[in-house]
Amino acid sequence: MQTCIQNLIDQGAHIFGEILDADRTQALYREMIAARAFGAGLFMDEAEYLAQENHLNANPNKTFNFLNAFEPQLQFIEQDPRLTAVLDEVLGADYEVVIKKAVCGVPDSWLPDWVREKIRDVNVANLGPYIKKPFRDITYFRGIDFHQDIIDWPQGRVELDPSTFLTLYVYLHEVTENDSPLHLMPGTHRFGATLFPHQLEHQEHDRWTYADDQGQQMACQDYRLTGGPGYVGLWHNCTLHGTRPVANESEQFRLSLRYLLGKSRSNTGKTAIDTINAAIQGELQPIRTRRDLNAKGIAQIKGNIINNNG
Repeated sequence: MQTCIQNLIDQGAHIFGEILDADRTQALYREMIAARAFGAGLFMDEAEYLAQENHLNANPNKTFNFLNAFEPQLQFIEQDPRLTAVLDEVLGADYEVVIKKAVCGVPDSWLPDWVREKIRDVNVANLGPYIKKPFRDITYFRGIDFHQDIIDWPQGRVELDPSTFLTLYVYLHEVTENDSPLHLMPGTHRFGATLFPHQLEHQEHDRWTYADDQGQQMACQDYRLTGGPGYVGLWHNCTLHGTRPVANESEQFRLSLRYLLGKSRSNTGKTAIDTINAAIQGELQPIRTRRDLNAKGIAQIKGNIINNNG
């Protein structure tokens, strides 16, 4: 327990590894992939896409959510005592699930040519706006540049305090270097929330220089999170992370679970997240989190750092 909390203080992350029951995890995965025809048929045609007014509201929410059909099967994850003990200590026993969702890493073979062109060199290749509306209860992506999870939670977006948010990520199957693993930069949470796209300069191999919005710099390293079914990672909402696209050219895709968790507003006592945040020198409740989108939610700044420096 103390090791986990210390890792969150020092590194902004704790990697549990393959702690969940592999057989139950794989059974859940098999049920999920049997429930949907994953493939090129998920995408709209170009005319239907062009008829949309904007790119907004193209992601799952609590009511429109693929995972709602799997609540009983998810209990072995959500009630795992090793996870709940840590979350109770960090966020309080009454912590809240802000959102949970399935996340799908899409292979290139699924993409219509016009979509491939639309997302070329886009830093957050969220494919939701190109997916047929009935299937937008999953988040589909093809590589996401280094970002912080607070990117979606500027002040006023939610009643909860976004400075308390943590991400819990679960691999449902073997995730290798070719399967769009998470790339995590430990220690980057210490600058707090910075504006996306972030100021990162690649040095050599997996080493980077990261600058905050006031010009302070730190050296950091990119770690790839690879592992088998039941692999779990936990990180602070200001810890930089991202993914490169699925590298194989087959129909293979990555399907994982992402939980965003926060401290309850009714919990006014001190928990470990307050200790973790006290060690952070930067902003934790930003008014503005990104500068790459226009009013319609469409990317106006391109240039994918993680893809172009690897």
